[in-house]
Order: sequence, then structure tokens, then C-alpha cells
Amino acid sequence: MEHEQKEQLHRALVILKTWAAQLCKEAGKDKAYLEELWRGLCESEGMLREFAYYHDTRGFLCEKKVAGYTIADIMIWQVDHFKAYLDRGEDCLRYDSARLLLAAFDVMLKMEQDPQPYVEKLHQESGTDR
Repeated sequence: MEHEQKEQLHRALVILKTWAAQLCKEAGKDKAYLEELWRGLCESEGMLREFAYYHDTRGFLCEKKVAGYTIADIMIWQVDHFKAYLDRGEDCLRYDSARLLLAAFDVMLKMEQDPQPYVEKLHQESGTDR
């Protein structure tokens, strides 16, 4: 039974890493970015589960919190910035859902290491809805 569970886990990890590689390709990110992201997801308590949940459902689990923020909070903050760029006529992340998603996970992983700079940005920066 334990061997079967290990096999299932291995298959799931291969599927998730393959999907992460596809997202990186779509977002124009290189292999070094993929490897750093993947290492962070695997080393972070809860982030790999968030990533897997998004893969499976295309929704956010939001169990993992860093400084009180979830992955959905980060995504909303990014979309707010995205709308501000659109208002200015800049493309930035226009139609780039892979890049937006990767950036949200990247920010959460970086917040785990040092949340303060990101918390300040989340409080100070907003797009157009203020």
C-alpha cells in the first residue's frame, strides 16, 4: 500500500511540474525560473497544495496565509495593477493569465521569506478602484 501511495504522489508531482513548465513557457519564463519556482513550491508548507488545487479546479484553496494574505488576495492585487496599466494604455500582463498566475505564486513564496516589503506594497499600491 505504501509503495502505491508513493507512486501516486510521484505521478502527481510529475503532472504538476509539467504544468508549471507549460505555464512558464506560456509566460516566457526560462528553465531557471521554473526550477526556482518548483523548488519554492516543494519547500513551502502549503504552497504546493495551493498550486495543486488550482491545477485541479482552476480556483483558489486559500488555506495558506502569509502575513494574513492568501493567494487570492495576491491575485486580486495584481489584477488591480493590471487594470491600472490598461487605463494607461500599457499592455503589461494583458491576456497573459499564465504570467499573472506565476507572479502570484512567486510573490507568495517571496512573502514567506520576507513579508514586510510585500505587505507595504499591498497597503500602499492600488490600481484604479480606490
